[in-house]
Amino acid sequence: MQREAWAVLLVLLLAGGAVYAHATTTTEEYSRYNVGWNGTSNLAAEEVRTLHDLPPGATLLILAPDRPFTAGEVGYLRTFLDSGGRVLIADEDGNANPLLADLGSAIRVRPGNLSSLKRDHTDPGLFNVRVVGNTTLFAGIETVRVNRPATVTGGDPLLETAILSWDDTDGDGHVSGSETFRTAVVCASEGNLTVLGDPSLFVNAMLAENPGFINNLQPVLLDAAHSRTGTTNPIINAIAWVRETPAAAAGLAALAVLPVAWHFGRKRDD
Repeated sequence: MQREAWAVLLVLLLAGGAVYAHATTTTEEYSRYNVGWNGTSNLAAEEVRTLHDLPPGATLLILAPDRPFTAGEVGYLRTFLDSGGRVLIADEDGNANPLLADLGSAIRVRPGNLSSLKRDHTDPGLFNVRVVGNTTLFAGIETVRVNRPATVTGGDPLLETAILSWDDTDGDGHVSGSETFRTAVVCASEGNLTVLGDPSLFVNAMLAENPGFINNLQPVLLDAAHSRTGTTNPIINAIAWVRETPAAAAGLAALAVLPVAWHFGRKRDD
C-alpha cells in the first residue's frame, strides 16, 4: 500500500511540474517568458521597471516599445543621457517615434519590408548590413545580420544595407512594379542615443547570429516598463508579482508552513 502511495505521489509531482512549466511559459513575441525562437528568455539583461535613478554610464535597451512614455519618464531619460548614459531603442513599427520627438531627436523609424540580394539565405529579408559608423556597439564588427529591418532616418548612420536592397512592398521577394534598388540606413545615432530598426536581433534565434554585437552591448539594462518583453499570462504575472513583493512571498511561505505545523501539532496532542 505504501509503495502505491509513493507511486501516486510521484505521478502527481510530475503532472504538477508539467502543468507549472506550461503555465509559466508563453509564445508571445519578445517576451522574457518565451523560450521559443521569437522570445528573449536567453538575452542576458537586468530588467528595470522605472526610469528614475538609472545608474550613470549604464546602457538602457528599450526593445520593441509598445507603451507611451510620460513627460516625467522622458525627463528621466534626458537626465540619463546628459549624465553619460547610453540608450538603445530597437523598433521596427515606428512606436518609438513619439519618444524620439519628445527627446528632441531627429531620428525616426520608417516601417517597411527591407529586403536584399546580398544574402546567404533564401529569405530575402534575412541579410547582412555593413557597419559604416564609429561606435562601441559595433567595435570590431564589419557586418551585422538583420531580419526584415525598418529604415531609420536622421542622425549619424551606423548600419547600412548594400545597394542591391529594396523595400519589398508587395512581399513577393522580387524587385517589381515601382520598387527600386537602393541603400538604406537601419541604425543611426545622436550622441548617446542609438536607434536600431530591428528588434529581432535580440530574440533567441538571432542571438547566435551576431555574438560580437551582443557581447559589446553587455552589461545592459532592459526597460521592462515599455518594452514588449512582458506577458499577458495572468499566472506568470501573479508569480512575478509575488517574487517582487516581499510581503506576499512571506505570506505564501506562512501558508505553506501552517499545514505542516498543524500536522505535527496534532501528532503531539495524540
